[in-house]
Amino acid sequence: MTSVQHDNSIPLSVIIVTYNSADEIGECLHSLLPQVTFLGGEIIIVDNASRDDTLAIVEDETTDFEAIQVIKNQRNYNFSVANNQGLEAARGEHLLILNPDTQVQVGSVEILLNAIQGDNHLGAVAPQLLWPDGHIQRSCRRFPTHWDVVVHSLGLNLLWPESRFFNGWKMGDFNHAYPREVDQPAAAALMVRGSLLRELKGFDRQFPMFFNDVDLCRRIHAAGYKILFQPEAQVVHLGGSSVLKNRTTMIISSHISFFRYLEKYYDRFHHQLFNLLAGLLLYLGLIPRLVWHWLGLAIRFRRRDAL
Repeated sequence: MTSVQHDNSIPLSVIIVTYNSADEIGECLHSLLPQVTFLGGEIIIVDNASRDDTLAIVEDETTDFEAIQVIKNQRNYNFSVANNQGLEAARGEHLLILNPDTQVQVGSVEILLNAIQGDNHLGAVAPQLLWPDGHIQRSCRRFPTHWDVVVHSLGLNLLWPESRFFNGWKMGDFNHAYPREVDQPAAAALMVRGSLLRELKGFDRQFPMFFNDVDLCRRIHAAGYKILFQPEAQVVHLGGSSVLKNRTTMIISSHISFFRYLEKYYDRFHHQLFNLLAGLLLYLGLIPRLVWHWLGLAIRFRRRDAL
């Protein structure tokens, strides 16, 4: 398993999908540009028809940076499709998938690149994600199963958050301060071997916003590669900025994508009953999540109206 060097290729392409990301993209690029310049890489921004000042900020931040492409979509093509557009345009030997609500700490891109260049069996490598206050985000997960739907629907993972039995999917038993091979890190910041990502044809379009990273990592493992979590590289991640802009739609999409994931990877005849039961739990779990969200919106609206 060796990386294929393409003609006119460069060491690294960073792909960032934006959608009304004016509040975040400036800081992201400010942290990223010096590192990408030093490594001789490029940045590809795919904008999903932002209606705010995202593109103006991108232009302002990258005026003196030549190795940048901006793909301007006329409508929101979702995360998976837009990343695949970036993949088609990328010349990098390796690809860093990066959210706009991130700030890449100094030297972290080089650490990730050195890791993937130094191990031909490594299909992807992920940094440690941090909250803005410096606390560690628990960003690594095991591949979910029907059991995980059950325990999360019943809230058992909240009662025993550090238990592998009850919170194994979200790795409550794992200290995210240490490097290790993992099933699936979050794609908020994920470096993937370019030849492999092209061979896999990028993200599966049936997962427009959620579970596309779970699916991609599962296919990376199936291709015979490993995935490394490397906490020496660090990225501050605001978390949920895209989701919060249209939370009702995103909540529904996450439940649908979870069920699609189960259907894709548990497709044997004897799995169908478990898929049906998991689908029912996901549907029932959708109702309280939406009600809780709408109640929160109503409370915030009343507070603003009372001012």
